[in-house]
Amino acid sequence: MIALAADVQKIESTMEELEKLEAMERSMSKEGISGRTIEIRGLIKKLMTNPEIVQCLKRLEVKGEPVWGLSSAERDLIRLAREKMNNC
Repeated sequence: MIALAADVQKIESTMEELEKLEAMERSMSKEGISGRTIEIRGLIKKLMTNPEIVQCLKRLEVKGEPVWGLSSAERDLIRLAREKMNNC
């Protein structure tokens, strides 16, 4: 199975959004747990468990490993996305 460019782009944009949310969470968690911190954690979970993202990852993996046709950076990104999704 060969990777679809649209799926890779969707995962890339999702991971960029995730990085922004995690940075916001880190900066706010220094002040302690607040309602906003909890809200950001909810947004992270919602982002990473979105059915569209789940389907993209399923198409980009075979037996838990990234499919053929991905660069090494894309393979690392797919592994990281799966790890983040599993941690939600």
